[in-house]
Amino acid sequence: MLSLQFVEIIGFAASGLVFLTFCMQTLLPLRMVATFSNILFIIYAAFAGLAPILILHALLLPVNVWRLSQQLLLRRRIRQTFTQPTDIGKLLPFMTLEKFEPGAVIFDMQDPADRLYVVVEAEVAIDDMEKVVKKGELFGEIGLFSSQGQRTSTVHAVGRVSAAWISRSTAIKIFEDHPDFALMLTKLITSRLIDNQTQLRDMLQAKG
Repeated sequence: MLSLQFVEIIGFAASGLVFLTFCMQTLLPLRMVATFSNILFIIYAAFAGLAPILILHALLLPVNVWRLSQQLLLRRRIRQTFTQPTDIGKLLPFMTLEKFEPGAVIFDMQDPADRLYVVVEAEVAIDDMEKVVKKGELFGEIGLFSSQGQRTSTVHAVGRVSAAWISRSTAIKIFEDHPDFALMLTKLITSRLIDNQTQLRDMLQAKG
């Protein structure tokens, strides 16, 4: 049986951990400290005979454990996004499929840039860059995230094209809920910008 003095120490320690959670700025350590404080409060309330506190923290403990597991899982997914090859297929569940006839203009230069596309079938051509975007590749991302919010090129279908798209507003909402999605998309966009830069340099060298 724990002494009354030791029980009070546990209560003060639990209260101190609750205070500490209000000083934290990142979620993972906050959830860890909150979980530990729940455990201490349960011990304190059980030996002190404080039923309301015992019930409250018995209910809060599984909530904090669940949230903690979510944070650990998210951290693992983010690390995997950094270390593993980018799988563009992970974008498709968030996207809407649309079909275009051969030669159809998907968007014109200076059109409002409100969608990001992934080629699902066939190919599309970026006119001013003389670039072909193949199956599984991204296009329309630069205008989507530009401050002007306008298309920087005209893109048309080469063959009968199936393309999946996601709107700017949906992308922003997904970013808020799925940071690993935002990181994956950032990697894709960075890869495209590097490819575009390399292609432009090669074109200038060929003309020179």
